[in-house]
Amino acid sequence: MKQRTDRNALFVALMCWAAFAPSLLAQDIHFSQFFNAPPACGPGRIGTFDGEYRLNGIFRQQWRSVTIPYRTFALGGDARDFGGVKGLGAGIWTYSDKAGDSRLQQFHLSIGASWTERFGPSSEHALSGGAQFGFTSISIDRSAMTFDAQYNGFAYDPSLANNEQFQREALTHTDLHAGVLYRYRPGQREMIELGLSFFNLTAPRIGLLGSPPATLDHRFALQVITRFPVAEKVDLLPMLQYMTQGRFNELDIGGNVRYILLDRYGLERAVSFGAHYRADDAGYIYAGLEHDDWTFGVSYDVNTSDLVPASRNRGGVELSIIRIFRDHGAVPVRFKACPDQY
Repeated sequence: MKQRTDRNALFVALMCWAAFAPSLLAQDIHFSQFFNAPPACGPGRIGTFDGEYRLNGIFRQQWRSVTIPYRTFALGGDARDFGGVKGLGAGIWTYSDKAGDSRLQQFHLSIGASWTERFGPSSEHALSGGAQFGFTSISIDRSAMTFDAQYNGFAYDPSLANNEQFQREALTHTDLHAGVLYRYRPGQREMIELGLSFFNLTAPRIGLLGSPPATLDHRFALQVITRFPVAEKVDLLPMLQYMTQGRFNELDIGGNVRYILLDRYGLERAVSFGAHYRADDAGYIYAGLEHDDWTFGVSYDVNTSDLVPASRNRGGVELSIIRIFRDHGAVPVRFKACPDQY
């Protein structure tokens, strides 16, 4: 009981830290390792893991070879059967980003909840639905920007007026997201996940200039993640993600190969390697390590879009970490038989 109480206190403390921490450096929310960033995939994934609590951190940096790097840092935490209510999930998700020369910065914080129903002879099927509510603040640093009107015919002159009408340098809007997740897990190493999420349901209006603000389009996201064994110690994980927002869309498709190093007495260790492709943008490679309750991942994007002349195929590096708190039970003690002593 004391161990569970300590974990409750740790989870609440981390949620409070995330809620009141100052804005961190980062960029537009976009992750190659979507499979290692469940809070970013939608509220349907809140509390959908094997354990009591889960913490997730992810960092991304890109376009260093083109301009001032875009940086993103995100942190999430969620609980399964929150407050002792079976099927209830609760979580918090925060990210911050800073993008390019204008230092366009976003800070987002949301809290969410989900409900999971399990069914089937062995509860191998599960359907979860959830919602998130929070806010996003957006700010810009005008001092870091230059404009055509500040060119005097020979050189850039910062003393000249930029002739731009900035109505404000920051704004805040509310966010509402919803999502569902279906999971089928007939065996320990077999899994199918299908997630659907809908973002920006409040359709907030955003604008920093004097012109009428623009409505932020709804965003739809679909993820399909599967896993099945292909050898005694090898699993294959094909997956894809499709997102659309307004007239823009994104398709990520690929897979990882997972090699099991250890799987007994509740201990599970494995290494993973994968290759993925983001249509008309980049290909990326992934390497991961699972060590009991920890998962570490690193990926690198190789740019393939029209930006190649400037990027020279350099994209972005991404680091992820997941920690799950769970009870493993006692590990069996193996005794060595000794002869009787007289």
